[in-house]
Amino acid sequence: MIDALHYEWARIRSIRSTYWIIAVAMLIGIGLSFLISMGSSIAYRNEAPSSVELDFLAPAIVTQFAAVAGPYLIAYVLVIIGVLAWGHEYRFGLIRTTLTAHNSRAAIWAAKYVVVAVWVLAATVVVLVGSTLVGWAWLGDDGVRFSGAPLWSQYGRTLLYMLLFTWIGTAAASIIRNQTAALVVVFLWPLAIEPILGLMMKLIPGLDSLDDLSKAFPFNAGDRLIRSTEVGKALDAVLGGAQLSTAAGTAIFAGFAAVLMLISYLLFVKRDA
Repeated sequence: MIDALHYEWARIRSIRSTYWIIAVAMLIGIGLSFLISMGSSIAYRNEAPSSVELDFLAPAIVTQFAAVAGPYLIAYVLVIIGVLAWGHEYRFGLIRTTLTAHNSRAAIWAAKYVVVAVWVLAATVVVLVGSTLVGWAWLGDDGVRFSGAPLWSQYGRTLLYMLLFTWIGTAAASIIRNQTAALVVVFLWPLAIEPILGLMMKLIPGLDSLDDLSKAFPFNAGDRLIRSTEVGKALDAVLGGAQLSTAAGTAIFAGFAAVLMLISYLLFVKRDA
């Protein structure tokens, strides 16, 4: 297992796309947080922030508003690292070299997920800390609290969400064995397929009884994990009615990731290279 980890670490560290992806994630994440913080600071020159704003602004800024509404954009950037972990192997035929260098497919499979997780979580921490710092620089004097339990809780939620999201993308690439198709699935499913199906269940007569089912879709459920603020929960309730609890949403999202990873493992140990 140690040899497989060393091999995978060297492989992912030597690919230039890894650094480009992380750089793009930092630019988008910290850049958006900078713009949100600057705009808020300018607005508060004439009117002090309300108590509600003080409660949700810090988590909102460090997640580029994903803690309140919308997707966590950084996840859709960093998941590419996980997709390419398998995608490059199959696209360029390197999987044969990998299997020749190590005789344990189980070790190779596990090493992929462990190393991808380390890189993605480290990059996410950098984005979170950078976003926190720019938020504090602009809004620290306005009473926005960039420390304390709510912010640390958001850090933990975001890191767990990133881990599960990335492993879903990694497993999808392993199952499909085509990085382009895997990227399309990982982007299209949460951003288009689930919302469209949910809208159909809400609007089409005869399907409206299934509306609650759409809230248990994997990525809809995963939103409960990153949506930490009371404002975000209230907004979701207004738009879609009663939502899953954080625990239920996390369980569904984690279970979905686990199922895909299990399928990925079983196929990898049985299929030809």
